[in-house]
Amino acid sequence: MCVWHSAAVRDSSATASEGGSGPVTVVVPTRDRPPQLAACLESIRAALRDGDELVVVDSASRDASAVAAVAKTAGARLVRCERPGVNRARNAGWRAGAHPVVLFTDDDVVVDAGWRDALTAALTADSRLGFVSGRILPPAGETPSRDIAIKRDDVPERYDESSVGNLGHGASLAVPRGVLEQLGGWDESLGVGGRFGSSPEHDLFDRCFAAGLTGRFEPTALAYHAQWRGPRRLLLLDARYGYGTGARLAKLLRIDRRRARRVVADYLKNGFSELGRELRARQGYPALGTSLRLLAIPFGLLRAAIVPVRDGHYRTRG
Repeated sequence: MCVWHSAAVRDSSATASEGGSGPVTVVVPTRDRPPQLAACLESIRAALRDGDELVVVDSASRDASAVAAVAKTAGARLVRCERPGVNRARNAGWRAGAHPVVLFTDDDVVVDAGWRDALTAALTADSRLGFVSGRILPPAGETPSRDIAIKRDDVPERYDESSVGNLGHGASLAVPRGVLEQLGGWDESLGVGGRFGSSPEHDLFDRCFAAGLTGRFEPTALAYHAQWRGPRRLLLLDARYGYGTGARLAKLLRIDRRRARRVVADYLKNGFSELGRELRARQGYPALGTSLRLLAIPFGLLRAAIVPVRDGHYRTRG
């Protein structure tokens, strides 16, 4: 169950912002990270325009009052979900919003002042787009051993059903509200806190393509994702990524078998190439993570293959 409390919209009577785009809803799911959330919301406030709304979704934080205090300070609408799950939180956030364009980011991300305008301008320029993803870098001065939710490309790209690889992340994403309604939103069995733990964005992209929509990568929409996980957490994350990837593939085999074959070939080619490079360089720890990711894929695929899919979503528990 998710409930929302006070609303905060920046001058909802304002006219459309520059570039011909109207006000947007920005959704930030969060769980037990008030300090990171405060930095995230401060950066978003600097990017918002009159009429925009900021929705913070507390995904069952243990200290709800701390999250509420941060949201209030930022002038955000607060939604509380009593069950955890990043996709459950994202769905609650966009459904609580009022505007036809929805932007998503995460609580451990800081966005550039031009982030909102770049995503929105790219999305509203083409009615066929189902999503626009943005460029995500590590914070300045960080040299992470692994990239988590990072997309470093600096050239715009157009995506369709033939596109594979890293198409972007929910940490920097714009989706029309109408598309979310058409697709039934995010699959709540995927992503952190869900049954299968990861791959929420690419599942959403897959369903966009199956519906005849396209996507775009917009590098001028810049955000910074903190790389805060230590070695043990990274290994667990690798296993979860592989398991979630398997679940994504199990669904894709049912909704778009041709695309599923392309995605499987890409995963295997890149995964084993990466493992080979790491082994040749005697990089034991990275090779262990890559091995866990590859080994977990068939487990996720087999487990998800027996879960019914209805209207593009895995059947949820409870």
